Amino acid sequence: MNIKKQISRLYLYEIVSGLQIVDAVWVFFLLERGFSLAQVGIAEGVFHAVSMCFEIPSGMVSDTIGRRKTLMLAGIVSAVSAFCMIVSDAFFMILLAMGINAVSYNLVSGTREALTYDSLLEAGEEKNYLKVASRQDFLYEGLFAFTNLMSIVTVAIGYQKAYFLSILQGILCTVCAASLQEAMEGQRTFGERRIAADLFREVGAHFLQTAVFLRKVPEIAWRMAYSGLISAAVYVVYMLLQDHLVETGLEPGFLGIPLLLISLCSMAGAVLTEKTGRMSLRFFYLAGGILTGIFLFLSGRKSLAVSVAGAGAAHCIGEMIMLRTEAENQKDFSGSSRATMVSVGSMAYSIFMVLLSPAAGVAAEKFSILAAFSMLGLLTAAAGLIMFVRRAATTQSLPHEE
Repeated sequence: MNIKKQISRLYLYEIVSGLQIVDAVWVFFLLERGFSLAQVGIAEGVFHAVSMCFEIPSGMVSDTIGRRKTLMLAGIVSAVSAFCMIVSDAFFMILLAMGINAVSYNLVSGTREALTYDSLLEAGEEKNYLKVASRQDFLYEGLFAFTNLMSIVTVAIGYQKAYFLSILQGILCTVCAASLQEAMEGQRTFGERRIAADLFREVGAHFLQTAVFLRKVPEIAWRMAYSGLISAAVYVVYMLLQDHLVETGLEPGFLGIPLLLISLCSMAGAVLTEKTGRMSLRFFYLAGGILTGIFLFLSGRKSLAVSVAGAGAAHCIGEMIMLRTEAENQKDFSGSSRATMVSVGSMAYSIFMVLLSPAAGVAAEKFSILAAFSMLGLLTAAAGLIMFVRRAATTQSLPHEE
């Protein structure tokens, strides 16, 4: 394998997959079409419920049929979801589109990371994974920031044209994925994937292997839960922040500007992750949880500048926690189940989203945005303290340390 060419193509895939022009304004489009905020909340809940159910199976599929084909399939499924959004008027069809979109997200989740790590491992350069993963995330966040800035244009062209562009983006993702090379670590022989019964047996074996591994090494499960909680809390704030910013006096047409600034902060977090390698994971988790909690609290203040700055800082730290945790976990995953194990971590995120999204929404409605964000901040700070105490008490040896 030509590792330089492979990494370049993986970077290109990140650029194309980051061109999700509808993500920043999908809530606006649904409201514009006559759907209520309650229905928007239900739609978001359906997305994460489906994501939670399909996260581990999608990782198993990636481990079974290969990373490259799974990424190709994800692009096709994404295009189907966008098509459903164009032709759907009934709320049921909206929910169906959100569910299909969740499946596409799940197919990418874990697969992209696993292919990157396996490719570096085959080339003997796995020590560079954190650097490559940080750059991948930087590219993705950069393009996502660009689409946030273009949200005014996206709103102007209307939901049908916007989702048509999303169909084209899904097709381009499939083309980019087809140009990738399957790493030997994640390959299966042709005969091993011929019979459906063998596929289901292997999926079942993967599930059992995952459960046994997490039971044997619970520290990894704790790291996944911590990262999932932080990421979910930060994203819930991002969702509720748009309405909050308008209430602070920002014109709706300029929402793309603060969203761009927040995305730039996520990009900064992706770059700064490399600098955290010298800090022990124990203190990193403590500082990350507490600082995230403080900045989430500031996000709920009535000052526009303070709110945006707090949200941006929280996103920066959340990005670092997610990438650092992923890099630590990759050291302890075996090649054959790497995508499955990463998907377990993503499922933890979905579980927290299902729980925190409605809870924060109710708190914001019954009390205030500040109360909702403060609740999330307290949870992240408490999680940091728990991880600090737990890592101090545990004497467990992890696989890569043995």
